[in-house]
Amino acid sequence: MTLRRLLASAIVLVVAAAGLMILGLEPLFALSAGVLAGVFVLLLALRHVRTRVDDGPRREPASLERGSEVARLAWGFNMRTGVAGIAITRRARTILVRRLAAAGIDVDDPADAARIDAIMGDGVWQRIDAVRAQRADLERALDTTEHLTEPQERL
Repeated sequence: MTLRRLLASAIVLVVAAAGLMILGLEPLFALSAGVLAGVFVLLLALRHVRTRVDDGPRREPASLERGSEVARLAWGFNMRTGVAGIAITRRARTILVRRLAAAGIDVDDPADAARIDAIMGDGVWQRIDAVRAQRADLERALDTTEHLTEPQERL
């Protein structure tokens, strides 16, 4: 809020209150009507203020990231049984689908099932896609797909 906007609303307040008192309105009512007019002018001025909205996702710099993705999401595991919760399984599946798609593999295509098994291991994706995924399966899948989209060194 700038000083100019505050000054404009104060001037409107004084002029409106004085004008209404000259027209015969009681001073208290004239002052309250002036305040209302000043607030109205202030709100009109604020309507055209440009605001910067930055509510998008933020990615931490690589130097601040510690541990694997599974370690950062460890709160979602049942430590006694090793079963991942629904939220953690969904997040891991989303990561895996994105990584596999970047490598040209569609998880919904039955023709790509053999490629998925070759990357992750036999039956790992089917166990992850089930309701209750095990921690070991999630770790293995995330580890094996982590470097899928990185450019390979040419010899």
